[in-house]
Amino acid sequence: MKRTIIFTDLDGTLLDATGYSHAHAAQALALIRERGIPLILCSSKTRAEIELLRTELDNIHPFISENGGGIFVPRGYFSAPFEAADCGDYRLITLGTPYAEIRRRFALLRETLRVAVRGFGDMTADEVAALTGLAPAAAQRAQQRDFDEPFVFEGEPDQRFLRAIEESGLSWTEGRIFHIMGKHDKGRAVSLLKALYEKQGGAVETIGLGDSLNDLPLLRSVDVPVLVMHDDGSHDARIAIAGMVKTRLPGPAGWNESMLRLLASRGAGVPGELFEAALEAVDPYRAVLAALRIEGDTLHVGGERYDLGAFERILVVGGGKATARMAQAVETLLDARVAGGLVVVKTGHTAALKFIEQAEAAHPVPDAAGEAGARRILDLVHGADAKTLVLCLLSGGASALLVAPAEGVTLQDKQKATALLLRAGASIGELNAVRKHLSALKGGRLAQAAYPATMLTLLLSDVIGDRLDVIASGPTAPDVSTYADALAVITQYGLRERMPPPVIAHLEQGAAGRLDETAKAGDACFGHTRNVIVGALGLALAAAQRKAAQLGIAADIVQDDLQGDARDAAHRLAQQARATLAAMRPGERRCLLWGGETTVVVRGSGLGGRNQELALAFALEIAGLEGMTLLSAGTDGNDGPTDAAGALVDGRTVERARALGMDPQHYLDDNDSYHFFRRCDVATRGHSHFITGPTSTNVMDIQLLLLEKSDATAPLS
Repeated sequence: MKRTIIFTDLDGTLLDATGYSHAHAAQALALIRERGIPLILCSSKTRAEIELLRTELDNIHPFISENGGGIFVPRGYFSAPFEAADCGDYRLITLGTPYAEIRRRFALLRETLRVAVRGFGDMTADEVAALTGLAPAAAQRAQQRDFDEPFVFEGEPDQRFLRAIEESGLSWTEGRIFHIMGKHDKGRAVSLLKALYEKQGGAVETIGLGDSLNDLPLLRSVDVPVLVMHDDGSHDARIAIAGMVKTRLPGPAGWNESMLRLLASRGAGVPGELFEAALEAVDPYRAVLAALRIEGDTLHVGGERYDLGAFERILVVGGGKATARMAQAVETLLDARVAGGLVVVKTGHTAALKFIEQAEAAHPVPDAAGEAGARRILDLVHGADAKTLVLCLLSGGASALLVAPAEGVTLQDKQKATALLLRAGASIGELNAVRKHLSALKGGRLAQAAYPATMLTLLLSDVIGDRLDVIASGPTAPDVSTYADALAVITQYGLRERMPPPVIAHLEQGAAGRLDETAKAGDACFGHTRNVIVGALGLALAAAQRKAAQLGIAADIVQDDLQGDARDAAHRLAQQARATLAAMRPGERRCLLWGGETTVVVRGSGLGGRNQELALAFALEIAGLEGMTLLSAGTDGNDGPTDAAGALVDGRTVERARALGMDPQHYLDDNDSYHFFRRCDVATRGHSHFITGPTSTNVMDIQLLLLEKSDATAPLS
């Protein structure tokens, strides 16, 4: 596998454009350090500025200053010789024109053309600070230039001056402000440094990240270019490169999102590529745009038409891990027609929106922020009338995020009830039957609250069978469950005595007929309500199958309703894996695909999630066998209360762990799969943990099994 090298711009990319903070990229930065991946800072900033940031990041790698003017390589970093000059603790490769000459020619052009333009060398540190937003000390470091001069026009940019720079034999570029420099750029520096890495250790794969025009040479010089979104939700329209990745979030949050996804897909090999293809197929933004179409004042969806001219207002409400991206698509289609609204998303799953508010809340155990958001949504739809179109966006996670406890039940009661059911291994359907009957919003009650408004609900399904009454606990769908069913679930798992008394009292009153049931089929509100599924697990699995075919690998979708205990599921997968591998021809490769949502009965005190538990159990099942690699991961990027989406295992996973003095069975018995995979990765710089960060979608879990039959597949020695 090729070694990965990352080249990154700073301002507006790794650092936010106002506070110059990299806090929102912390998760990806930690993973990059943990895996020993070289992170090359490549910026318009000076050596003094970058050195301070390298200390903050504990970065020991070379860096590129002032738009490619100089490459600073720590002494002894490369063992192979290369041409450079001694410069303190570095070997310096100089590509730029000395700063004194840049300043001399800058002043001459300014005087000759009588252009109102000022460079950093003309300003005090306080003036640079005011211009850039830097602190005074940081502004002084920004003035310690070696190879280029940042400058600003007093008024609109003067094209005569820019042309004159080029005619004089110098060049210019534009990031947040203009820079005049010699005939160097970030791309040339990146290419030279890449060549040094290849000379040192063989072929590499380069990833480059930037946000502005001065990053274009960098992005053109790497294998995987990534264009980072600006704070206003736009991407630099002047940058267009085939195969370029565009982040879905601005600045360091987008940097974090893209790096986690790229590192995950590449570290997991073929299963990682298939997983990425599956995610793309159920991207909420694309799914909504594919489902909706605007012609004039007519909205088309699912064979139905809505005359937008008949409505005085369009409100957008909803909740779930994917709803921010869904809301982005709605804004793209309807733009200023949207009068407002609110979506409640899991913390860290936001997107750039103009008209629709976002509230971040906890998942899977609900919190006060989720309750406040749900109450606000109820208030919004209560104010709707027959001239209002309510677009409701729902995706996985909405059951916990849209939490509005019924009268007499507190948020703390619902939190404890949810936690008890999760630990007991209740299925999503069972969990939702209880939550619906403890809610003022679920079980069709949101549709009741919006009546007589017209309601159109777009759903990204995260439940087996795509049942409307189960997705997000069915806030806009008729409910078939009852108070008696909710009590039965609690009894089934032996939790009746451990549940908060108000929960049991509320459910018993409902079962006795003293409380209104959830909304049932035939309720008047459903005559004004339509539910449309825009994305589901089947689409993701089909996309993974197509990607496998493109890679020349036959793939079979075995099951799209995998459920039950994660360890039992691992046993069934291992049985099928062994049988399929045994029947394959030497040299053949095949993929088996599953999807669904298993459960975990928590008996230990460890940390993990259903995908990591399934992967660890599978590793024990196939220990010592070659030719099997399994990736089990959540499409939302979360597996239980961890930062991992899942895990990647093969026939050597158990062997490697035991060589480290670890007992895999002990970790499984303690439900501590997270620490098992983390310890393995830290010790070996491996990629067992599959960490994608929030994916902005959610269609349950996917298991991708790559089988490779060698000429003599046998137990490993």
